[in-house]
Amino acid sequence: MNYLVEYYNEIQNGNILVGEELKNQIDKLITDLDNPRYIFDEKPGNLRIDFIQTFCKHTKSPFNGQPFILELWEKAIIQTAYGFKIADTGLRRFNEVILLIARKNGKTTFIAGLDLAEFFLSRGGVDIVCASNTTEQANILFEEINNMREQSPSLSKDTRSKKNIFFIYSPKTKNKIKKLSAQSRNKDGYNIEVGCIDEVHEMTDSKVYDAIKQSQSTKKEPLIFIITTEGTTVGGFLDSKLDYARKMIKGEIEDERVLPWLYTQDSAKEIYDDPKTWQKSNPSLGVVKTSSYLEDVMNKSKHDLSTRVTMLCKDFNIKQADSGSWLSYDDLNNEERYNLDDLRDSYAIGGVDLSSTTDLTAAVLIIQKKDNNKKFVIPHFFMPSEVLDKRITEDNVPYDIWIKKGFVTLTEGNQNDFSLVTKWFMKMIQTYGIRPLWVGYDPWNSQYWIKEMEDLGFNMEKVRQGIYSLSEPMKQMEADLKNNLLVYDNNPILKWCLSNTQAKVDLNGNIQPSKLNSKYKRIDGTVALIIAYAVLNRYKIDFENML
Repeated sequence: MNYLVEYYNEIQNGNILVGEELKNQIDKLITDLDNPRYIFDEKPGNLRIDFIQTFCKHTKSPFNGQPFILELWEKAIIQTAYGFKIADTGLRRFNEVILLIARKNGKTTFIAGLDLAEFFLSRGGVDIVCASNTTEQANILFEEINNMREQSPSLSKDTRSKKNIFFIYSPKTKNKIKKLSAQSRNKDGYNIEVGCIDEVHEMTDSKVYDAIKQSQSTKKEPLIFIITTEGTTVGGFLDSKLDYARKMIKGEIEDERVLPWLYTQDSAKEIYDDPKTWQKSNPSLGVVKTSSYLEDVMNKSKHDLSTRVTMLCKDFNIKQADSGSWLSYDDLNNEERYNLDDLRDSYAIGGVDLSSTTDLTAAVLIIQKKDNNKKFVIPHFFMPSEVLDKRITEDNVPYDIWIKKGFVTLTEGNQNDFSLVTKWFMKMIQTYGIRPLWVGYDPWNSQYWIKEMEDLGFNMEKVRQGIYSLSEPMKQMEADLKNNLLVYDNNPILKWCLSNTQAKVDLNGNIQPSKLNSKYKRIDGTVALIIAYAVLNRYKIDFENML
């Protein structure tokens, strides 16, 4: 039985609903069945399917003790991941599977069954790793695997569990199942055949993934399963992976080794309009997850913002910002890109938020083109080098990756050198001919820098960070974001700052930016942009006449 073809036929006949992303991906896989570059072998997948359904049992209510009978979508993934082979070599095609699926669809049980299948079917001396962002989350997966092993007399007979050192092992084959998390002190020294990473939505960097990937460098047929729901972490590991996967599905990237399998909705509107579409992100709806549960949270979400954010993110895989954010993720997310060369020889408005000595500093330029109502934003950020490691830990974001991509300039030492901000503005003039007519700034902690800028001929505009000076530009910026008129080149740091921003409201409805929930939620990019908007308001007519 070719479960991929059966799944495809059920989708084509309308018996199973999936989103356009998964539909397009499965269409490509069906086409690849006739591609001479590949061979499709049902046996490796069937071997694992048969093992799971024969030996594995559910461990949690209401299915505790019942045989683990895989659903069609699970069989299709397993057969696809293991069945495609490169014709020339006979080796497995896919070495990575990205499964995005809503919560309570049995994904942890699915991973546990796969890990046990690999543990018992693999050659001797291999490590099977269950990984996650935190030790606690990795423990949940490990305990599910161990409980499933203990449920079966056949599986527990010749294996042992050492919970105090976190692994299951077979004295006969020397195979092991181990835990790994971002909090693990030692991420090296593994010999991983198959790695399963659960709930990566909170991962800010790729350290766990990299540790597994590097340990597989000697393997001919390595495999990593990345299985997760959507999250609220902006600019993290999951965002990077899903961006890559979606470019693959769209045909923008060619990568025959990665298998994206994304259970997503086609819009938020359809969730409220048609409950039948809930299946798109919940393939186990009606079997594992109940419709009554979704109906309950749906009703609560209409009256409670926090419930709505969690529901859309966790139950329907629609990216959200934290519930207290000034803007929803849909409002702030603009993935439109621009080429900096297309903005050459332009006038601009500048805005700067100078940090305290050890924090993030932000500078932005706003550019408008004649007969175009969009505003193009060029952001850049600055940080002292000696606080980098501390900031990565405290802020829980991948500054190191952002630095490599050129989004952040490091200052030597433990204090910001604002002269680097001056050099950035000068670079934009000298390299691209992008000249700011006015640069807005908050007068706090900026005396010597202002003189440096003025000596170079910049027109500096004082903008105090108060509710009356920032309210109107913040509201205008909100309107532009909601209408996709603010194009920031999908800059991850600016997007992160926007998602961290809360609107502090006074009795008269005036607003100003404040940090969301934690002092480690940086909003410097948002503040710099609002300051630039304030200057743009002052000189709106003059600026438009210069275009």
